[in-house]
Amino acid sequence: MPSGIYAVAHIGNLKLYVSDASRLHSTWPLLLAQLNSGTYPNTTLQTVWNAEGGKRHFTFHTRKDLAQEYDIIGIEQLTSEY
Repeated sequence: MPSGIYAVAHIGNLKLYVSDASRLHSTWPLLLAQLNSGTYPNTTLQTVWNAEGGKRHFTFHTRKDLAQEYDIIGIEQLTSEY
């Protein structure tokens, strides 16, 4: 994964949690470890992650993945800033 924007999509609830990280390729394992250990800084995402009990109800995307999804509210701002 390249550096920059990433998103965690919660399948079923149709919620998309978007954030950014430098050196995303090397940071990604740390982000997953934070989610799995309950220490992720976004408490809303962490709560949802914990409630799923380890089930695979999430997908992961980069800014490039999201750029073609025109149904996402605010996608113009996301793609114009990066």
